[in-house]
Amino acid sequence: MTLKKELVLLSLILSIPVSADTVGHWRFDSDDAETNSPITATENASNAGTHDAAIQGGNPLYSSDVPSKQIYDPIADAVLENGFSLNATDPNSKLRVADSEDFNTNFTVELFIKIIDEPNGYNSFVRRQEGGDLRWQIDFDNSKNGLYNGRARSRWDTPAEGISDNTAEKDVDENFNFVVTPQGGNNAPRVFIDTGAKDEAGADVGPQNTGNPIDYIYDDASANPNEAKVSLQGDGVNDDSRWHHIALTFDQESGEVTYFFDYALAQRKTLSDSAENGYTHPAAPIDFGKLVNKQYGLLLDEIRYSNTILSPSDFLRIIAEEVNPATIAHWRMDGPGARDEGAISLITNEVSPLLPATRIAGNPIYSSDVPAPFINDPATDTYLDNEFSFNAKNANARIGASDDPKFNTSFTVEMFFKLIGEPPAYNQFLRRRELNDLQWQIDYDHAKKGSYGRLRSRWDTPAGGIADNNAEKGIDENANFVVGPTGGANVPLENRIFVDTDSGDGLVTSYDDETDWFLDGDGINDIDEWKHVALTFDEESQEVTFYLNYELMQSKLLADTEENGYTHPAASVIFGKFNNQTYEMLIDEVRYSEGILDPSLFLKAATWAPSPFEITTFNYNQEENTFTLEWRSEPGVFYSVDRWDDLINDWGELEDALISEGILMNFEDTSLEDGQKKAIYRIRVSDSQ
Repeated sequence: MTLKKELVLLSLILSIPVSADTVGHWRFDSDDAETNSPITATENASNAGTHDAAIQGGNPLYSSDVPSKQIYDPIADAVLENGFSLNATDPNSKLRVADSEDFNTNFTVELFIKIIDEPNGYNSFVRRQEGGDLRWQIDFDNSKNGLYNGRARSRWDTPAEGISDNTAEKDVDENFNFVVTPQGGNNAPRVFIDTGAKDEAGADVGPQNTGNPIDYIYDDASANPNEAKVSLQGDGVNDDSRWHHIALTFDQESGEVTYFFDYALAQRKTLSDSAENGYTHPAAPIDFGKLVNKQYGLLLDEIRYSNTILSPSDFLRIIAEEVNPATIAHWRMDGPGARDEGAISLITNEVSPLLPATRIAGNPIYSSDVPAPFINDPATDTYLDNEFSFNAKNANARIGASDDPKFNTSFTVEMFFKLIGEPPAYNQFLRRRELNDLQWQIDYDHAKKGSYGRLRSRWDTPAGGIADNNAEKGIDENANFVVGPTGGANVPLENRIFVDTDSGDGLVTSYDDETDWFLDGDGINDIDEWKHVALTFDEESQEVTFYLNYELMQSKLLADTEENGYTHPAASVIFGKFNNQTYEMLIDEVRYSEGILDPSLFLKAATWAPSPFEITTFNYNQEENTFTLEWRSEPGVFYSVDRWDDLINDWGELEDALISEGILMNFEDTSLEDGQKKAIYRIRVSDSQ
C-alpha cells in the first residue's frame, strides 16, 4: 500500500530552528562582482556592517568557478544564489576580519575550497593567529611520503601555562603542531592529488594523472629526487577538479576539536590543558585566502563562522543543478505471496513491468525482520507498507535483474542492509560484473584487523578499456578501487556494519585476537541494526561516492588514462549472497535510479505513516473573525470541509467539491458567529465528485 504524507487528525506543526548565530558569512556575490575584477571588501552577509572583511594583501579576484549556482543554508532554511567565488591565486591574496570578542566562543568555521595548482608547502587558507604559539588555522599537508600529502587539515598551537612567548616549541608548549585531519594514510580523503612519477631527468614514468594517491612513488633512499618527495612528481596541476567542503568545530569547555571533510567526520581530538586554565582565544583577526607568498590556483567560497558547534546536517551545502530522481527499478520484498521464510522466486519492479528481479541461485527467502514498518520515498512524497525483507542466509541465495541499457547511465543504487552472521571473507552483496576487470560491487571489508567490518564498494576497470578477465594491479586502470568509510583502524564504530567481540559489547576496542578479529566472538553481530547504504556514480566525471546511513563516507575519481570514458559492465544487477556460506544477512528496498540523487532523496525508514489529509496550517484572524485551513492534497481530487460547533449537533458542511490543482489546498471559513470560541474542522474526500 502507498500512502501520501497526510493526517486525518488536526495538528499544529511547529518548526524549531537550530539555536545558533551566524557571526560571519563572507560571500563573494556583491552587485558589482565581475569575473577577474578585484575584491577590495566582502560584506558579512549575515549582518552587514559588522565583521565585514577587507583586503589585507595581494590581488584577490572574483571567479565564476563556484561549487554550485545555489547554496542551501539549513539553519536559515534558505537558498542562496551563488555566482562568484574568491580567486586567491596571486601571492598573499587575502581578506581580513578585525578581531572581536564575538569570536571567543565555541565555534564552527566552514568553507568550500578548490585547489587547482600545487601548494608545495604547509600553506594556510583560514587562520586566527596572535603569535607563533597561539593560533588555529586550516591548512595543507605537505608530507613528503604521499601518505598524507594533499590533505586539508587544521593546526593548533597553544602556549605553555597559557602565556604566549611567540615561539612554538615542541615539548614546551601545551599543544605544539596539534593537528586534526582526515585519517587513512594513502586512503585519506584529500583536496590535492597530483600523480605522475618522473625519472631523474624529469621524464614521465609510471602512472600519470590517475587521481589515485596509491600511484605516488616514494623511496627515501632513491638517488632520484623525484622519488624522495611526492610533491616533485606529477605536472603541478590537481588531478581532482572538484570543490570540497571543510568544517572545523571547537568546544571551548572541553577543548575538543572536530574536523569534517565533505560532511564526513574525519577526526576528533582534545587539546591538552596541563595548567587547567582553559583555552585562551587568540586576540587576533581572522584571515582567509592565500596566506603565503606563493603563486598557485586557489579558490574559496562561502566562508561561515558560527558561535556554536554545528553538526553536518547544519552545514552549508550545494544544490545540484540537475537532480534526477527517475527510478529505473525499485525491488521491494512485499509482493503477493510474501510470507516469513517463504521462498522468493520473483520480485517485481515497483515502477515498471520491466526489469523484474528473479531468483538467480540458491534459496532466497522472505524475512519479517525489516528496517521499519514503513518506507518513506522523499522523491515522490509517499509512504510504503513494509512487511518483509530478503533473507540471504542460505548458500548462494541471490536474485537479480537482467542486463539492460537503462543501467548504463550515471546512477544511484541504494538499499537497506543488515548483517546477523559473520562473513568469513571479502563477500559481495550487490554486484554488476561482466569480467574480473570490469565490475563494480558493494562488499565487505575483511582486513584482518583495522577496518574489519566495513561495508564498502569495489570497482575494477581494464587497461585501455579492453577487459581480459584478469584484474591486475599496476596494469589495469582501476584494480581494487575502493570507496567506503575511512580511517583504517580508526573507522568509527557507527561506520562499521559488523562487530563481534568475545565480550559481546559491540566495541571495537574489545577485539583482542592479535592475528585476525574474525577469530573473536561467537560469529553473531554484536550490532543488531539495519543500515542504509547508497552508491552514486557520475559517468561524466567518473566520480564514485559512497554513503552510509545518509552520511557521505568517501568520494573518489576513477582513473581514465586512455581518456575513453567509462564502460559499463554488460551484466545483470544482482544482490544477495555470492558464495557457499550460510551466515545470515538481510537486504530490503533495493532501488536503482538514473542520475545522482541527493541524500535528502534517499529512501528512509519510518515507524509510522501519515493518514490522508494532514492539515498543515491554522490561522485565526481575530479582527475579521475568520479561520483559514491549509492541507495536503492530491491534484485532481475533490475535497469537502466540515465544521463541528458543539458536541450535540452533527457536522456541518461548509464547502463541497473543492478540486485540488496541486499538493496544497486552503479554505477560509467566514461563517463563524461573533464570540464563537470553539470549532472543530475536518477534511474529507467529497461524496459528490
